[in-house]
Amino acid sequence: TTSGSTRPWTTRLRSRSRRPTLRPGSPQRPPHRSRNGTQGASNYSHNLPTILEKETRYWIREDRSRGLLNGTAGVPGDTARDRRGRALAKSRQLFELEHQHSPTDPELVQFHNARMRATRKDASRQSVLVTEKSLRTLKAVPLPEADTAVEPRLITQDEPDITLHERRQRLAAVITQCEQQDEERRQSRRRTPTREPVLMTDVAHAYFAHHAEGHFPTRGEIAEQLGITGSAARRELGARLNDVLGVTREAFADYRDAS
Repeated sequence: TTSGSTRPWTTRLRSRSRRPTLRPGSPQRPPHRSRNGTQGASNYSHNLPTILEKETRYWIREDRSRGLLNGTAGVPGDTARDRRGRALAKSRQLFELEHQHSPTDPELVQFHNARMRATRKDASRQSVLVTEKSLRTLKAVPLPEADTAVEPRLITQDEPDITLHERRQRLAAVITQCEQQDEERRQSRRRTPTREPVLMTDVAHAYFAHHAEGHFPTRGEIAEQLGITGSAARRELGARLNDVLGVTREAFADYRDAS
């Protein structure tokens, strides 16, 4: 013990290092979790499309560099086959120098395997031994492209889109309503804008340009198509896109109720 204290210094040190305990009934702060029950640090649901796209692009580049996409990759196992081919060519050259004639296939196989067993520690494990069948050169044969002649599952029958004309009429009404809202917004504007405002009409035209094919661009693609670069303009683009989608939901409300 020390002077002025009744407890040993080890007891006081242990009491200071002890974590503070919560009082009974005091609320505990739970860890932040998302709606699906996962913590934010391990929740990849929002980044999953980006992750998959980057992984796919990486492996496509790798396959293209290896020649797997244009038929120039050759045959699997080319490294060991090339090594065995160089050793076999050397054995053929030595046989011709020793016997003064070209070897037959059985003679070449016997001479080459005897030389490999004499000069290699484990010739069979190093894949340098050959047979008469392995003397044949292998070639990469590209597979034929899938078509209706070899793949019957590709045979499809196009059916006419009977609701396309009606959808086009409703989308024309949506664009007309967007023009009206753009005009109302222009008249209610009291200050002169410092930049060109983003119009609902332009956003609607860009969003529904390929609706017949079932393609609807993202906000980034619309921004690139309309030439929108500033952060404020991008925020306005998001607001105008939400307005366009709201008008579209009202125009196709019966579709949603029927489904």
